[in-house]
Amino acid sequence: MVLKGVLMDFGYTLAYIDEEEDMRYREEIVTVLKKYGYNKILNDLSPLLDNAYRSSTKGEIKDMYEFWKLLLKDMGIPEKSLLIQKLEEYRKRYVGKTIRLYDNVIPVLSNLKRRYRLALVSNCAIGLSDVVKALDLNRFFDCVILSYEVGVRKPDRRIYLEALRRLELEPKECIFVADEISDLEGAREVGLKTLLVRQGPHTTHESKDQNFKLDFQCNNISEIIKFL
Repeated sequence: MVLKGVLMDFGYTLAYIDEEEDMRYREEIVTVLKKYGYNKILNDLSPLLDNAYRSSTKGEIKDMYEFWKLLLKDMGIPEKSLLIQKLEEYRKRYVGKTIRLYDNVIPVLSNLKRRYRLALVSNCAIGLSDVVKALDLNRFFDCVILSYEVGVRKPDRRIYLEALRRLELEPKECIFVADEISDLEGAREVGLKTLLVRQGPHTTHESKDQNFKLDFQCNNISEIIKFL
């Protein structure tokens, strides 16, 4: 069967966290809280912020107002609309800065877009759609499937099937590209070919089979063109 579609993961496949910018973002949040009279430090904020992001990946949190409200509650801070508005302003200021594309992602996507239908399929926290927009990635993808929007995470087969439905393609016509074997295990279950990009820190994280037999693998995103 001729390949017609490519489904791609986002984090550590196409993009990574810029640690310096992410630290600046967190420090700005601490500064905002102090301006409103709440004497918090980075060590107070970071674990709660990380937990809030993790807790929003399946649609548990409906919008950013609710996200900030719950974070403030976890920090013992009363809900205040003006404070939430200010925190959201700073989040938007850092959209597209804390997450960076790997080198050559744009040329790779441009190449693939000319030949295939493309889907972005990501397990992600609420707000990633703003990042995708800021990085100007929507122009490459025929559909964008974000876990917090569809209410299901990889490796649940439903998220891959939703992408295939929107692409109007059969599993045998497509391949899934990701940095984590667990994502590829789920892709294999629905009949997709698999391509592992070994450039992230979580290659074997949550994988069921440490000896999972990949169809293809490479060391960075720029190499995938050799297989597609």
